[in-house]
Amino acid sequence: MNLDKHLSIEKVLEILEEQVFQHTGRCFLDSERAVIVGTWDGKDYKEIARDSGYDFQYLRTGVAPQLWSMLTEVIGEGVQVKKIYLKKILLKIAKKHYLHLEASKVSNDSLVGKTIIYGELPKLNFFYGREEDISYLKKQINLFKRRCIALIGVGGIGKSFLAAKLVEELLLENSNAYNFIFWITINHCLSIDDLITEILNVLNLEAYNESIETKISLILKQLNSNHCLLVLDGFESLAQVDNYEIKLKYKRLFIKLTQEQHKSCILVTSQIPLEEIAHSTTSLPIVSLRVEGLEESAALEMLHEKGLGGDECKRLIDIYRGNPSELESVADRIHRFFGGSVRRFLEYRTTAMGHQFQLMLHQQFGQPGLLTDLQRQVMIYLAEYISENSIHISFSKLIEGLKEKLDIEISVSELIVATEILEQRSLIEVCQRTAKQEVSYNLEPVIKKYILVDPFGLVWKKSGVQTTSYFQE
Repeated sequence: MNLDKHLSIEKVLEILEEQVFQHTGRCFLDSERAVIVGTWDGKDYKEIARDSGYDFQYLRTGVAPQLWSMLTEVIGEGVQVKKIYLKKILLKIAKKHYLHLEASKVSNDSLVGKTIIYGELPKLNFFYGREEDISYLKKQINLFKRRCIALIGVGGIGKSFLAAKLVEELLLENSNAYNFIFWITINHCLSIDDLITEILNVLNLEAYNESIETKISLILKQLNSNHCLLVLDGFESLAQVDNYEIKLKYKRLFIKLTQEQHKSCILVTSQIPLEEIAHSTTSLPIVSLRVEGLEESAALEMLHEKGLGGDECKRLIDIYRGNPSELESVADRIHRFFGGSVRRFLEYRTTAMGHQFQLMLHQQFGQPGLLTDLQRQVMIYLAEYISENSIHISFSKLIEGLKEKLDIEISVSELIVATEILEQRSLIEVCQRTAKQEVSYNLEPVIKKYILVDPFGLVWKKSGVQTTSYFQE
């Protein structure tokens, strides 16, 4: 069911009025109903006044301001309700209402339709953009019957929210689509054995003394006998890209999950591409979607709902590359320290870093084996070069600059691999307008600042780059 098409304003008003009554103890006035209905239909105040019989000025200045203020308090959840965003907010409230209604039909605390849900999904109070990504993912699951899909992107970019939104959309379209949905957050798992044990536990399977192959076979049997959606959130927590034996274990796991016949789907979120985590000589049948920042319109909507406005917001979106967690963090700080003035914040030419993004960089630079010495040196050199020259750097200049800085010969083939991996992890930005143009590199302002400031001494630790490296044309 597509609620956007099937919901009537009468039903939405009923849901909204119940929340208003619970919060304020009163029902809507007729004039307030007229403004809400007219806004839902996309009318301006003059059209609403003409259709309802109320005076235009009375609706615009006497009714609307108090109505938006009340709705901000009742349904705003910390952001200001405005006429331009009202319909989208009401649609979100209605969708949440129907999901809660389905779940409340049975005493089981996690049931939607006939689908039993295990695990705690992120709460989606608000969700912005990503329509194309959601459409693409639903097609991969429903039409192409993919067995494994990976959502790859930097910390805070919205991978977990996108996965949760996808689950919500799938259930809204067909609440009986799955027998089970399992959401496993992997931040407490220490190894692949811990992960497999966790999956066995949520599937209610016992295999304490069995081999890893037997355990995987038991999991596959369950995935084949039931239509399941298994979400593995935060897979990068298990990454040990320098450990060949562990990478082979992940290879066996993913080969089993993706190549053997079953009727379920595994959805993985990770800051690190799965190809780096699971070593395989053949291409695994895994569909990967690189999750980027929000498109400008969605990011502007987010900032406006956070109470920020003006053309400077576009500059803010560019600086933080549309990363929703970073934008949310900087919006809170702009309100707290600069009275909500984006212009005043930008005047200081500072870059505020959010918690999630900082944790991601802590892991990349601090966890042994995630960044090679060459990859670390590439990022340090880019940060210094861009800070001094304010422009991106071509690949050939990067080669010469690293040779001069490190006073060693650089293997071009190794540098190509290093930059490709950094690009796949969204740690560096690639600039190439045409296929014939030499590739050049840039850094997000937040990453550049983290490297130059090095808040925990993780970036500039002693390099292990070998002085015996060589230069290859």
